[in-house]
Amino acid sequence: MPADVPHADARHLDVRHKVRDAAIALFAQKGVKATTVRDIARSAGVSEGALYRHWPSKEELAADLFAAEYTAMSQTLREASGQGPAPERLRRVIGHAFDLVEAAPDRARFLLLSQHESLPLVPKDQETPVDVIGGIIADGIAEGSIVPADREALAHIVIGAIVLNVQSHVYGRQTAALSTLAGPIADAILTGIATSRTGAGQ
Repeated sequence: MPADVPHADARHLDVRHKVRDAAIALFAQKGVKATTVRDIARSAGVSEGALYRHWPSKEELAADLFAAEYTAMSQTLREASGQGPAPERLRRVIGHAFDLVEAAPDRARFLLLSQHESLPLVPKDQETPVDVIGGIIADGIAEGSIVPADREALAHIVIGAIVLNVQSHVYGRQTAALSTLAGPIADAILTGIATSRTGAGQ
């Protein structure tokens, strides 16, 4: 009997992965409200019962997916920021954020569509992209490479520029590739919040 346990665990993990991928694609296309459990189960190739064994409701699935994707983005942005002066790290974060959107547009659209309902449900102790950017801003203020202003206000300038451009891209209003916009957007931001031009135009 114990020998069957790893196989059972693998099956459960496979179901979860299938459901998560199917749900993200459907939530991105139709929104959470318009997507049914039956839609998700059919797309994932699993039974509705199998889905309910992992998530009590569609809403809890959406909240779980949002928290997982949002915190995963935090980790990859923090890793992409690397070391060095804060302006250089912010430039890398902006470029990487746009790369993530182009690589996984469904996930970006899902996060955008779900943020108002799901963001308040993210546990307070989990790092978010806002925390990552705010931390880099704080480091920059401390090292003198970022203007000494309110940390959150400066972080919102960076985040707002990323989110609004991603939103325009997702909804088809911004047709230019985000990868081509990363440099000019970083230049514009850093010209305003860096204490010198060393972070711009590089």
